[in-house]
Amino acid sequence: MISKMSLIGKIGITIIYNEYTILKSWWKTAFLLFTIQAVIFIALSIWDANTVKRFKRLLLPLIFLFIGIIGFIYTYYDFTETSHRLLKKTFHIGFYIFWLTWFGNCIFFMTKKMQKIEDIPKEEEIEIN
Repeated sequence: MISKMSLIGKIGITIIYNEYTILKSWWKTAFLLFTIQAVIFIALSIWDANTVKRFKRLLLPLIFLFIGIIGFIYTYYDFTETSHRLLKKTFHIGFYIFWLTWFGNCIFFMTKKMQKIEDIPKEEEIEIN
C-alpha cells in the first residue's frame, strides 16, 4: 500500500528526497516494516520470558505503546499538515496499519498471562540387588 503513492510523491522521492527511495518498492518497504515489527516482537518476547513480576512485565510493552502513540500522532500530523498530504490515501493507510500492528504487539504482551511451569516429579532410583 505504501508503494502506491501519488505521481507527485514518486517525482518528489526521485528528484528531491533520495533517502526515501525504499518506499517506491513494495517488497523493500514490506521487508523493512516486517523487520521492525519482528524486532519489537522478539524484544517483547525476551522481556516477557525473563521477567516474573507483573509490573516489570508490563513496563516494556507500556514504553513501546507510548512510543507507538507518539509515532501515530506524529504520522497523522505529518500526513495532514505537511506536503505529505499530497500522497495517496493508500500510502497513508499503509503507515496507519503499521502503527496498529505496533499497538497489537504491545497489547498482546500486556494481556498475555504468565504460563505456570509445573514441577515434573523425579523418578526415584531403584536399586536392584
